[in-house]
Amino acid sequence: MKFRLLINSFLILSLSISSNEAEIKERISTILPPGTEIEAIEESNVPNIFKVYYGDVKPLYVSKDGKYFLYGDMFEIKSSKIINLTANDVAKRRMKLMQDISKDELISFISKNESYSVTVFTDVDCGYCRKLHDEIENYNDLGISIHYAAFPRSGIGTEAFTKMVGAWCSEDPKESITSLKKGKNLRLNFCDSQPVAKHYVIGQKLGITGTPAIISNNGELYPGYFSPKDLLDKLKS
Repeated sequence: MKFRLLINSFLILSLSISSNEAEIKERISTILPPGTEIEAIEESNVPNIFKVYYGDVKPLYVSKDGKYFLYGDMFEIKSSKIINLTANDVAKRRMKLMQDISKDELISFISKNESYSVTVFTDVDCGYCRKLHDEIENYNDLGISIHYAAFPRSGIGTEAFTKMVGAWCSEDPKESITSLKKGKNLRLNFCDSQPVAKHYVIGQKLGITGTPAIISNNGELYPGYFSPKDLLDKLKS
């Protein structure tokens, strides 16, 4: 009897959520740019408020009838602290998106005494990316491994994109990306397995707009250049 009641309750809840999703999709689609796909609708921590993901790592908060929405951070008040629920959700979503990039697609500079590991979306023509790379040994010495993902800021098919495809397709990607960041011209090779376009698209979904953009293993995004010591402090905090 109890089992049957649990099944019935689950079915009622599922039908309620599906009904809300349909209404939310219908109304929210009218305010989103044409062609925008609603990727997911999830219950939030607040009753009758749903999280709607539509290509951004940050959700819209929408009432169950789809008539009202908010775009901003949601906080939970605890007895001893305030928790940014949106920031936690965004970090989890970044971690999920990062799972689409395998380690063998990255150009990695591994620390011998690794304490932290970060993925850096980089552009070989970016000044601060070059500055970060000039100090790569200092990051490694502090226990920080750097894994490069490609993010040509000028977009797919541009000169920067072509250079980065060449680096990723070369016999020695670490040496090639180092040379490119020093401003050297290389004889570039191309391969069907290059992940540069894929990284660029994922970077856009992550909310990256410039380089360097540093992603920690727990999904935190640190935009811009950080010195080795400053990055270590960030990762420790």
